[in-house]
Amino acid sequence: MRRALWVLAVALLAAGCGSGSGSSSGGSGGVQNGGTLRAGIPDDPDHLDTGISYAVEGWELLEATNNGLLTFKKASGSAGSEVVPDIATAMPAVTDGGLTYTFHVHPGVRFSPPVNRAVKPSDFQFAIERLFHVGSPGVGFYTIIQGANAYAAHKAAHISGIVANDQAMTIAFHLTHPDGAFLDIMAMPFAFAVPAGMPYKDISTDPQWRVATGPYMVKTYVPKQQIVLVRNPNFTQWSPNSPNGHLNGVNIQIGVTPEQSVNETIDGQLDWYMEAVPPDRLTALKARYPSQVHMYPRNNDTYFSMNERLAPFNKLAVRQAVNYAIDRNALVKLFGGQGTPTETVIPPSFGSAYHEPNLYPHDVAKAKQLIQQAGAVGAPVQIWTTNADPAPKAAQYLASVLGSIGLKVTGVRTIDDSVYWDTLLSEKTDPQIAFNHFDQDYPEGEDFIDTLLNGEHIVNVGNNDVSNTDDPALNAMIDRTKRMPLGAARNAMWAKIDNQFMQRDAGWAPFMHLDEPKFVSANLHGLVFTGSYFELLPEMWLSR
Repeated sequence: MRRALWVLAVALLAAGCGSGSGSSSGGSGGVQNGGTLRAGIPDDPDHLDTGISYAVEGWELLEATNNGLLTFKKASGSAGSEVVPDIATAMPAVTDGGLTYTFHVHPGVRFSPPVNRAVKPSDFQFAIERLFHVGSPGVGFYTIIQGANAYAAHKAAHISGIVANDQAMTIAFHLTHPDGAFLDIMAMPFAFAVPAGMPYKDISTDPQWRVATGPYMVKTYVPKQQIVLVRNPNFTQWSPNSPNGHLNGVNIQIGVTPEQSVNETIDGQLDWYMEAVPPDRLTALKARYPSQVHMYPRNNDTYFSMNERLAPFNKLAVRQAVNYAIDRNALVKLFGGQGTPTETVIPPSFGSAYHEPNLYPHDVAKAKQLIQQAGAVGAPVQIWTTNADPAPKAAQYLASVLGSIGLKVTGVRTIDDSVYWDTLLSEKTDPQIAFNHFDQDYPEGEDFIDTLLNGEHIVNVGNNDVSNTDDPALNAMIDRTKRMPLGAARNAMWAKIDNQFMQRDAGWAPFMHLDEPKFVSANLHGLVFTGSYFELLPEMWLSR
């Protein structure tokens, strides 16, 4: 699951502010190279390890430092959904009825110091096999490769369905069944090249193994203090899909609050903040600095996940009651109006895969009735939330709602954001009900539906199916849809599954699709916002 930190100030906001929705930038006189971007972030990114990172901030940095066989086009809006070659010399040859993908690897790509050698096809094989050793939340994406399950069970030395030939510079992936989204899956950081031999542990703070292929590399990472990106001396642009970058470097100060970021940007001390604008500052900023405020639509779902393996949420009526009880418009207001109320899993920008079912109008009386029918009156419930505002306020709101319909809330457990998401993805610590949200990994309905709701992917660590939804009928529908080619018919199936999940399972109480308002310095240009990586660092440039 990919989640951006929220450290928003309290508040109410007049919605509808902001400018633009895609690339921006301004500046007169054309693109300028050079300069160091002064950036800020409220807390550490989750990880700087391509095999483990699964939050927006980590991916935003890894997109600037590392590469895969494929990538998403460096463009805003729908154009950024196109999968294009990166370290692969071209799109792969697809044979055997969609079961085999064969890539040719570009010979001129080198790892940064201290590795200092060319990238080989076997490095991609190692990167994917490593996922199965580091508790990666990306494992589920690659079990479609033949032999992956045997490898995960320690019954094979390698994944048999990955055939790397370093001499011929080719690598082939043999799948157990066709999957229309396999190219998207290969464009994610989990499949980025890493040098064979990288340890089976988080290398985020280990400069020996924090090795880059892209235009930048992480020179320094001191948690709670600073991240420094510098130019990768071994980088030579091999494709227009892997740009050279304009900045000399990026200095990211850790611990910068949203309020502080606004003040420092106004004072000329900060160019870019990795998080959203505090809602209570946005209207004034828009009025005073209209060219520096940008509103980006995120492909996001924000929701309460209910653990279907724990009482009282092991009863459908209780889960439906929560959906009737919450006031989605009120929750959006808690988030400063920075989003759209919803009952769906898939966000609106996914085209025909999105269909709002309107199953749960706000109806507290109906919710009380369902709790009584389920025999759940007085059932104890503990709510979990990250400490990043305004999530605790949403959790407190939920506590009041659950109490009003007859459940007994024993407390709201607030956990530091830096460890909340990893904790939530562990079966051992999976709570009864929790604040949750998810941003796209790749722009296709499978990412939300299969990743988050297919019970066949439930694992003990890195479990993306936090609600433990495991409906055999839905699982079968998901599996059939994954085999369909991309297009309208497949999108219609995702919309149908989404709606049926909310009707017959209701393991989530979705309430909002988020937007991302940003405030940047007047000197910062080249802002390109994508659903998977948010703003692209290699596209940014500074005017002097």
